[in-house]
Amino acid sequence: MAELTWIEDGESRQATIVRLGKKATSTYTKSWKVFGTNDDVAVHAAAASYIANGNQYWQYPNVSGMRLMFEQLSVSYLGDDAWQVTAHYEKNGAEDGTEPLKRARSFDTTGGTQHITQGFSEVRYGTNAPDQQKAISVDSNGVNGVDVVTPQLQWQESYDVPAAYITSAYIRGVSGMTGTTNDAPFRGFEAGEVLFLGCSGNQEWDDQKGKGPWSLSYRFIASHNVTDETIGGITGIAKKGHEYLWVRYEEASDTSNMFKKPKHVYVNKVYRESSFAALGIGVE
Repeated sequence: MAELTWIEDGESRQATIVRLGKKATSTYTKSWKVFGTNDDVAVHAAAASYIANGNQYWQYPNVSGMRLMFEQLSVSYLGDDAWQVTAHYEKNGAEDGTEPLKRARSFDTTGGTQHITQGFSEVRYGTNAPDQQKAISVDSNGVNGVDVVTPQLQWQESYDVPAAYITSAYIRGVSGMTGTTNDAPFRGFEAGEVLFLGCSGNQEWDDQKGKGPWSLSYRFIASHNVTDETIGGITGIAKKGHEYLWVRYEEASDTSNMFKKPKHVYVNKVYRESSFAALGIGVE
């Protein structure tokens, strides 16, 4: 095999280095003019040998976390026995530290659907129509109620975070918080008004560049607390946003009619509470 002459050219050692923790790519190049053959197999073999012999990465001086891995090799024929050879090194950012690097939020106020048995008002028509105490769709079998659209706020928060931010313990903890309500104020809502619907995440990894950043999305739904509700003649009803309220009726009558009358109101806690501070995304 012919002896090749490698001359590092003026385009070599170009570098773009971003700060640690930033979600961006640092790059570094080495480039040469190679003389002595018109055989591309020989040039590729020599370039591959250069990479294999201790040049799989380039270390940025004095910063242990800034190691750029060999990414690709460019070879082009210049004519006669001359070649241009360039080695490209890269490192994806956002691999260091534990603070979120990018935040995004989106919201949706499309109402939710709820089945209710009590209205806010009642207008009666017909002779001696009985007072139903605002109960909806009453017949001999009971109070049927109706499905209505209710105010509801859903929102999603997305974060790009370093790999160190996410551990197996964190994932297990967030999984356990899914389907819980806030035990303290969160994003301007009172305790009990926000339901955590869960978190999804994805990360890229390879054996050369290691762990890339995580992209995380958290979903929430808000419903306001009620502190002094009245249903029929029952007053002072308090209900947190995601508790379940239902009414038990009794038979009642006036001088000419039988009707259903709210007898008891029940409020059930159907979600556990948790500290949303444990999500690590702040509470304000």
